[in-house]
Amino acid sequence: MSTTNGIPDDYSGVVKFTFTETDFATGAERSAIYTKHYRNGELHKDDGPAVLLEGKPHQWWVHGRQYSEEEYDHFLAKKALKEKLESNLGEKGSTSRGKI
Repeated sequence: MSTTNGIPDDYSGVVKFTFTETDFATGAERSAIYTKHYRNGELHKDDGPAVLLEGKPHQWWVHGRQYSEEEYDHFLAKKALKEKLESNLGEKGSTSRGKI
């Protein structure tokens, strides 16, 4: 189990963290809610940002590696192309051809 956040090392799921800050001059409190997506103990999400701040995209992570938004868009494009190629190869490989 992580000593920093109390999440099991192999946790998969969504965790919401609430951080509250107090302005000591005014006594006003401000809370921020982070939503984090984990897979096997690593920050990970295939279809969007793995970390949201107040419900807005904040950080993109895949298998514990952080990406910029542009890098993540590139990752998604490569993933879609790979799936399309595998699908096309599967379709073509299913037809049997005889010898001439």
